Amino acid sequence: MGSAGHRLCGDGMGIRNRTNQGANLMNSPKTLIVIMLTALSAPAFSETVLETDDNVATLTGSWASATAPAGYYGSDYATATAGDATDTARFASLRPITTSGTWCIQARWIAGGNRSTAARYQVFDGTTSRGTFTANQKTDGGAWRRLGCVVLTAGNTSEVRLSDTGSAAGTVVVADAVRWVWEESSSQNYCIAVNGGFGSGGTTFIGRGFSVPTAGNCKPWSGFTKTASSVIATSTGTGCTSSDGKVLTVTAFSTNPSWFGAGGFGSDHIQLCPAGAAGCPIGSGVDSGSFGGPAAPTACTSGLLNLPAIHD
Repeated sequence: MGSAGHRLCGDGMGIRNRTNQGANLMNSPKTLIVIMLTALSAPAFSETVLETDDNVATLTGSWASATAPAGYYGSDYATATAGDATDTARFASLRPITTSGTWCIQARWIAGGNRSTAARYQVFDGTTSRGTFTANQKTDGGAWRRLGCVVLTAGNTSEVRLSDTGSAAGTVVVADAVRWVWEESSSQNYCIAVNGGFGSGGTTFIGRGFSVPTAGNCKPWSGFTKTASSVIATSTGTGCTSSDGKVLTVTAFSTNPSWFGAGGFGSDHIQLCPAGAAGCPIGSGVDSGSFGGPAAPTACTSGLLNLPAIHD
């Protein structure tokens, strides 16, 4: 590529528009930032892939376009040689992450004998680093490869930074495509601990098959509530996420004749910030209802998920 100008290439998750500019970008050696537009596709039982739209990449230095060998995503891919600390590229996303929870990062590259064995992918949730993964680009090219999974926050922009940090000088780092995959299985249950949670003197609400709704949306809540030493109530209700994606409100109605009386029920209005939410505007969560007290998301352990046939 020359020192100026634009090259239009790729589509969706590939490299679209690359511009060589000055070294004011990030001041880090050979860092490629790949950011995907996060427009949520229709839910699936196992995975939901975040789709992408136009991504504008700005390059500094000596990135080269390549169209051989085949197997790349879109119209081409880009390569940079490790060792001179002058090559950077930046993609800017157009929308934020839509659902808080676990996202798995997948990437594509074109394999070759001169490729880096330690291409470095760093994943950001807004400005917070959530993890770094490395890939051996000598092998497994021409297909989506899972790098690892991280927790991302609705309302934040996610970035994946591909760099040659740790790559041997003279080896080639390949930038082809990156995508985010919603890990549906990690969000099949959602548990909320009130007053320390069940087993610690408090109560735990277990939402079966519940994942945090996208910003400004609601989902049904159903499951059971475990409190005291062995009391289990059946619970139904609704969970809604605020429009900025930072606060989850769950209203749950629980029934157990031995606990609430025949025809009676408990009602709970819980507000909390989902795990990983940045800039929580309400501080700590709270349950303003029957089991009132401090509230927070908690891990859905096997003990919590156990629903015995005989219970109080």
